[in-house]
Amino acid sequence: MIKILAIGDSHIPRRAKNIPIQICEVLEKSVLNGKFDYTFFTGDVVKAPRFMNYLKKITKNEVLAVIGNMDYYGGNRNAPIHQHIQISLETKENLIVGSTHGHQINPRGDQAQLETLAIDNIYNVLISGHTHKEEVVLTNIGVLLLNPGSVTGAWSFVASRNPSIIVLFLDEKTGEIDVSLHQYEIRSSELREKKYSFIFKNKTIQKY
Repeated sequence: MIKILAIGDSHIPRRAKNIPIQICEVLEKSVLNGKFDYTFFTGDVVKAPRFMNYLKKITKNEVLAVIGNMDYYGGNRNAPIHQHIQISLETKENLIVGSTHGHQINPRGDQAQLETLAIDNIYNVLISGHTHKEEVVLTNIGVLLLNPGSVTGAWSFVASRNPSIIVLFLDEKTGEIDVSLHQYEIRSSELREKKYSFIFKNKTIQKY
């Protein structure tokens, strides 16, 4: 089983001072049974060296960060525009998980353009940010679009303002994909989790 963390848009210290303790608790609980194999950071870190070092500590292989439009003002300005990993399954298929910040998409968060970007880069799963609006979307042609939202609940034009992350589990034997969206709703002070199940089969992702 491969465990992947999708997280980003912290905007520290410009739009947020720190990571909410509720999200930190979710991360701590998530690694009780083992670290994340990979972490995808969707950009707009701005300047949060302690948090980025923490993500490295709870990630077994690699933290794959991409550059956000606000990172030119901070410490992530040398990150690439795209990152990806290829996972070989026992079904003899290869699943590619890619990421980008998403500031090249206009209007921001447009799913059709994100799908095209994924197809052009041969990504089966595309993790993006920029909108600060958490989303789990399976397109009609079998591309899975994930947006973990903002880990701090930072402001944007379409943001929910609720801190959130996504944890993805991939079964290398069967191609099954379980997605958990964790969100701390500030107004009600409740931590919520939404679960989604998919399967990668015949080079596409399908609902499971």
